[in-house]
Amino acid sequence: MRDDMDKVIVERPRGGWRVQGDGRPWRNSPERGSHLGMKRGLQHPKWLSENLQPLKRWLHKQVHRPWDKVYAELCSGIDRRSTVQAHIFLHVDDFVARDTVLCDGEVRVRPYRWGTRDGVPLHEAPGVELFVHPVTGILLPNRRLREARAARRVDRAARRGDTPHAVYHLIDATTQWHCVDGCWFEVVLAKFPERAGTTQTEPRCYDVLRRCMVTRCGAARRSAPGLPTHFDMYGRHDVYAVAKRQLSRREVRARLGDAA
Repeated sequence: MRDDMDKVIVERPRGGWRVQGDGRPWRNSPERGSHLGMKRGLQHPKWLSENLQPLKRWLHKQVHRPWDKVYAELCSGIDRRSTVQAHIFLHVDDFVARDTVLCDGEVRVRPYRWGTRDGVPLHEAPGVELFVHPVTGILLPNRRLREARAARRVDRAARRGDTPHAVYHLIDATTQWHCVDGCWFEVVLAKFPERAGTTQTEPRCYDVLRRCMVTRCGAARRSAPGLPTHFDMYGRHDVYAVAKRQLSRREVRARLGDAA
């Protein structure tokens, strides 16, 4: 870690000399009110003195290292006896999820500002870029961050009423072409196996297009972001995707034309 990290994080470069007298004509004019706020009339008010981007970049460079060593190196470069510098440690949890648990072989994070009691899996934590493995204590990147943020965008779109719809073409009874994220796939469908008895649960099968376990009633787990419900996916509820193959542009144009 650089020797002047404490100064780089705490102190921003001053830019007041570039904007001297900013807002003074308006504040001295007769149109102003009798009680003015500190920033009224200023085009370039002062910004916060904290610059946390160097700290964030440094933490991202320490991945795959033991967190204890990373934290010890951080403590050696920042004086915790100083009130200003000790405040930086409050922002470490903004970049690293340290409170993690291992549940059924899956790492769950419990961020200190949000989350459930048992934590949430990494693919449902869009704010977690780095985390400490609960068993090994190694600082690791959240490799499912992109999936988590895509799911968050889908959830926000659903709250706005922008419900996704399936774009597909029927080829035959067991084959469909689906457009997902601008790419066309040839999907082979198969029927769900029959339930053994009335007291048995619905059989679960893995849907390769939705990338989750599904039943006749819908998804058993969270599906891939941006895909509609199971009933709207294939136009029928008794099938699931057993295989898929990405189509070339030549194949798509030959059947659907240049508009596809």
